[in-house]
Amino acid sequence: MEYVRLGNTGLKVSEYCIGADNFGGQTDAGDSMRIMSAAFDGGVNFIDTANAYGGGLSEENVGRFIRTRRSEVVLATKGRGQVGPRPNDVGLSKKYVMQAIDDSLKRLGTDYVDLYQVHAPDPTTPIEETAEAYNDVVRAGKARYIGVSNFSGPQLIEALWAQDRNGFTRFSSVQPRYNLLFREAERELFPACLDQGVGVMAYSPQAGGFLLGKHREIEGKTEAGGRFSDDFRANWFYRTTYWNEITFGAMEEFIAVTEKYGVSPMALALKWVRSNPAVSACIVGARTLEQLQQNLVAWEEDVPQDALNDATAVGDRLWETAPWKPQMHAAPQPQVTTRT
Repeated sequence: MEYVRLGNTGLKVSEYCIGADNFGGQTDAGDSMRIMSAAFDGGVNFIDTANAYGGGLSEENVGRFIRTRRSEVVLATKGRGQVGPRPNDVGLSKKYVMQAIDDSLKRLGTDYVDLYQVHAPDPTTPIEETAEAYNDVVRAGKARYIGVSNFSGPQLIEALWAQDRNGFTRFSSVQPRYNLLFREAERELFPACLDQGVGVMAYSPQAGGFLLGKHREIEGKTEAGGRFSDDFRANWFYRTTYWNEITFGAMEEFIAVTEKYGVSPMALALKWVRSNPAVSACIVGARTLEQLQQNLVAWEEDVPQDALNDATAVGDRLWETAPWKPQMHAAPQPQVTTRT
């Protein structure tokens, strides 16, 4: 397992980050503990959760795991989601943020997190208010670093500008959805991150398992508990994004690349995401211990550059039919800017 700096910070994180969104939901407490233990035994030191995952159960399960290993864990969580029935139980107001971090710390059983993140933009709250609240979280010693998730390039720049203008602690990281079939982040977000020294924690690197070839026919059945199955809460997103004839064709081309070079689909999908110069770490979830072990083996698999190049060509052909054309996988060098 390799360790890298998260953006321009001095924080060293494993390139493989455990995504804890299943813990307390599709994965029970016992299996969650076994998955985290196996990951850390395999060299992982990075866990990402959120207050909204499993209605708080994910943070509770992560808290049980880190109880005796806190010093070795780089712990990340997020706030923004609906956590109660009241009007201020959702969003990024200062009232919500200050309550949400305290509630997360209680569930996690710790007095600080290493990375506290905005889960998604909140159009009802001025970015200056959110920036001030997250600055206060750091100043209170409740988080070492702060970041965002699901921000576009312009949204990230607006937030950083608000922080610089007011002398607030800057966001050090961003979490975008990013994989061979969903490359929106390449257009504006990744160039902004490279320019501003913001680390990227890419989630859904395997497109919810779609790139693994689990679903070979558009009329085929989906595995129970998987991200395309009816019992998964975000089934609508995965179905509307990937479940179409064009994307199925791209997936078959991707599988053909893995067969040509003798690499696993899991390894090629993960290494393709990690090979982008903007990406610091991949967030990889696992519902079962077997999935986690397979992912760890794939992470150490040798993937030749020619396989990565051929995979990029598959993605490029896919997006030729899209209404917009993303930038190439190797993001261009950003222009140097001077901060005042």
